[in-house]
Order: sequence, then C-alpha cells, then structure tokens
Amino acid sequence: MLAAPAVWGAPGTTFTTSAAEIDTINTTNVTQRVDTFSVELKARMQSGAFLYDQTSHVPFSDPSVQTAITQAQGVLTGVGAHSFTGPTQLSSVQSSVSSVTNVVQTGTQTTQTIVGYKVFVGPLTITVGNLGVCQSYALDVNNYATLTGCPGGTTLPIAAGGVDVDTTTLSLVTISQTATTTNAFLTTQVYELDGFPQSTPPVTPAPPSLLLLFTALAGAVFYLSRRRPRS
Repeated sequence: MLAAPAVWGAPGTTFTTSAAEIDTINTTNVTQRVDTFSVELKARMQSGAFLYDQTSHVPFSDPSVQTAITQAQGVLTGVGAHSFTGPTQLSSVQSSVSSVTNVVQTGTQTTQTIVGYKVFVGPLTITVGNLGVCQSYALDVNNYATLTGCPGGTTLPIAAGGVDVDTTTLSLVTISQTATTTNAFLTTQVYELDGFPQSTPPVTPAPPSLLLLFTALAGAVFYLSRRRPRS
C-alpha cells in the first residue's frame, strides 16, 4: 500500500480511484496474392466466321480448358476440318482487381501495472474513474500517471479548500496482431483454333527434259517428211 501523507486525514478530504490503459501494438504484415482468370477459346475454319466461342475462368492449363479444345475440334471436324493449327494465343492482359487488408488480433499481454497517487487541492475539476485506453502518459515522483487522449472518466469538481486524493492504476498492455493484405489480379487471355479441310494433291508439272524430248521428236518427224523422195 502507498504511504499516506498527513493531508489524507484532513477534514473534507475525498478519495477517488482512476484506471487507464496504454496499448503498444506489434503488427506482423503478411502479403498474399490471388490470381483469377478469363480464358476465351475461339475456333473457326481458316478465315471464316467463328463457330465456337467459350470463356473459362480457370488457367489455360486447367483440364476444363483442354476439354474445351477437344470440343472445338469436334465442331470444326463436323464442318469438314481434317487438320488444325493452335490454339494460338492472340492476347494476354494482367490487371489488378483489388487490394484488401484484414487485421486479426493474435494475443494480448499486460507487461506492467503501475500504481500511484496524487493530492488535488481545490478549487479545480479533475477527471477520475475508468479513463479507458489512453494515448500517452507521464509519471511523477509518486508514480501518478498524467494521461492524455483518454476517452473515458467522469469529472469531479473540488471546492475551494477541498482535497481529493486520487489513486491511479495504469496498465501497460502489448497487443499482437497480424495484418494480411490480399492482392487480387485478373489475367485475361484469348486463344484461337483454326481448322483446315483436306487438301487436294497438286498437279505435278512435266519435267522440262520431257518437254525438250517431245520437241526434238516432233522436229525429227517434220524433217524426215520433208526429205521423202519424190516418186
């Protein structure tokens, strides 16, 4: 207990108590990333109109996109495609969608409790009682905490010549918390699959050596016909 000065026994002396808390917050910052996707698959015969167009909200490597490629090939096969090119990536754009921070308190620990007193002589008005969580404090020789930024307490007027002895209990509290920031990104991609009909084998031109041979034979026949003896 605190040693009581002589004034505590004087007539007209009142006794009050006050309590306050000073918080120190230790924050652990965590950052995480969330990726979302919009993958569009389009299919057509050569440069014609698109016969297939489907958007999936998964990465291109996802099995559902591979299933969509098979479906698109089936559509093109149904209209005469015998070979395919692609899927060819036409575009890929990544954009930031949102950034949200969520704070979760993980622990609370009272590191120190300080008890002090102070004698107030009127006329004046003081604030006593539960002062709540204050912003800062200063201690005098009797460990009495002079507090600032306190949201609570009640006012106590002290008349001229009156005396109040206020005892304060100050709790120093450490609060641990985790602040998790989630950054969301959207990747938008477009792929194209092209189908081609069965090609007709090209006509192979005659080699130039054959053309020369035919020309020479024709010339020889003409020459011999001109040399036939007259009857």
